[in-house]
Amino acid sequence: MARQTRKIAKKIQPKKKAESENKQPEKKVGKDYLLIGVLALTIVFLIFGWSNFTALNRGLYLALLASLSTTYARRHYNFTETQELWLERIGLAAMILAIIMFALVVYNQYFA
Repeated sequence: MARQTRKIAKKIQPKKKAESENKQPEKKVGKDYLLIGVLALTIVFLIFGWSNFTALNRGLYLALLASLSTTYARRHYNFTETQELWLERIGLAAMILAIIMFALVVYNQYFA
């Protein structure tokens, strides 16, 4: 009887391991204090510097705010795979747009 229970246990054991390998443990998301701080700083710059910014500077900070907001949302909220994909694309596009605008601002300020 003991042999049979061991055989049954051996047969059941690998199945449990295979099932647990398929399940990915959920990533524990930290508090992201740095990301929240940069978001807050960007909002403060937008509010207090709005009248002093050129249109290009405003666009740069708005694109940066959009990119940081999508990053925060992706890390802290549960979205479907398609929503996650679109948020990732929007964040990447906003970051690329912010980098291009930054290069234009530097060019206009120092070289033009």
